[in-house]
Amino acid sequence: MESVRQLMEPEQHETKQRPKWTRLLVWSTLGSTIGAAVPGGYCMGIINNPAVHMRAWCEATLLQNYGMQLTPAGLDTLWASIVSIYLIGGVLGSACAGWAANRFGRRGCFLLSGSLLLLAALGFFSCRLLQSVELLLLCRLVVGLGAGLITTGLPMYHSEIAALTQRGTLGASCAVGFSVGIVLAQICSMEALLGGEQHWHLALGFYVVFMAICYAPYRCYAESPKWLYIVKQQRQQALHMLVRLRGGNIGLQSEIQAMEQEAAGKCSSRSLSEVLKDSKMLLPLVLLCAYQGGQQLTGCSSIFYYSVSIFRSSGLSPRTAELLSLCAGNVNLATSLLNPWLMARFNRRTLMLLSSFFCALLMFAFGLLVEYSAMLPWLIYGTIASIFLYLIAFQLALGAMPSFIGTELFEVPSRSVANSLGNQTGWSCNFLVGFLFPTMHSLMGSWVFLLFSLFSSLLFLLTKFYLPETRGREVSEVAELVSHGFRSKVL
Repeated sequence: MESVRQLMEPEQHETKQRPKWTRLLVWSTLGSTIGAAVPGGYCMGIINNPAVHMRAWCEATLLQNYGMQLTPAGLDTLWASIVSIYLIGGVLGSACAGWAANRFGRRGCFLLSGSLLLLAALGFFSCRLLQSVELLLLCRLVVGLGAGLITTGLPMYHSEIAALTQRGTLGASCAVGFSVGIVLAQICSMEALLGGEQHWHLALGFYVVFMAICYAPYRCYAESPKWLYIVKQQRQQALHMLVRLRGGNIGLQSEIQAMEQEAAGKCSSRSLSEVLKDSKMLLPLVLLCAYQGGQQLTGCSSIFYYSVSIFRSSGLSPRTAELLSLCAGNVNLATSLLNPWLMARFNRRTLMLLSSFFCALLMFAFGLLVEYSAMLPWLIYGTIASIFLYLIAFQLALGAMPSFIGTELFEVPSRSVANSLGNQTGWSCNFLVGFLFPTMHSLMGSWVFLLFSLFSSLLFLLTKFYLPETRGREVSEVAELVSHGFRSKVL
């Protein structure tokens, strides 16, 4: 505590300064994003383009190994399992992420996820040589475990190494990294590159290139000062890390006071049962889980997993469908690159209201246009436009905010558990969409997209009545605003 006073005493007459973008802060964010979030997004989008070749290989391998002749329905089920087992891994990884982030630190959680991704890549490279569908399924599960750790631990890490005014910019980095990974996967898996019949297994594990670059200097990355200060109670190390991240001790008194306030009279970390039993946690948990799950139920997952088949079912050629899927990924990426700027300059409530409203409207329009495009072929241009506009609206807030809003609603003792629970909800909903969408699409046709529109509308209403503005506010102030459940006055 003496070092805290020493840091604060020279500050009492200092003018308030904007925090610096130090080399340690920027490199820690970029390195962890490229090394973890980009591979996570890559694995999400990689099996879209080479699906035809992978399905044929699975069918031939099972016939050769076991004499099993799959029916079309059986092959569809197997393929849905290959797509969605990644999401089951995400659920399990998110369930462990809260414990891992507290036990090993935010940076240590990043290293653990990288180990899982590396192990899975080795399996991807080997599955075709070994003629093993089982190995392919296992590696999809393992890479999902790593991605689940990433989506929970990485936004928490970025938000905790950032100063208050930098929090929105860095908090969106994980979502941007996933968008970059999806586009890189679409490029690498094109037929002319690694998506052909002979090389699709190389495409699956190509993300190790990004990992090799960014995990090499792992020991140079910063650890979260809040984790050191509050969870590990290593005050000297925390203050030293904070000074390095901010480029000096000027302007640190408010951050130190905020950490002391969170640590005072509280346990260093809370269990899941303690969080669930606390009535003050009800509304923030509902908000976090609704945004994490709603992000998937608004239809983005169906586009990322099945855009090629959606475009082909609309009457487009396979080559055109592949190119349009790549264009959609680039539109999604281009808009996501604006997320850090948007989150730094506009209120969270405003962006989420606009994003959910236009997602509902555009998904509704997409469903109607696809349904009637068979009768009026020129409507296909409307379906393409609505998909691209939907992706722009999605990235206004729904693409980025769910990944870091938990760090702005929960104080440190509850944060890792709450984020873990929210990410489990998100990955579970992602699994439901990934596994059930082909069946629902065959049963309901294009009307299935109206369900996605409905979920977007529900998120709009939840935001309007219950989401407080978190931009520029300390977490303790936001936590007080939502502490009265659905009777909270958040405006």
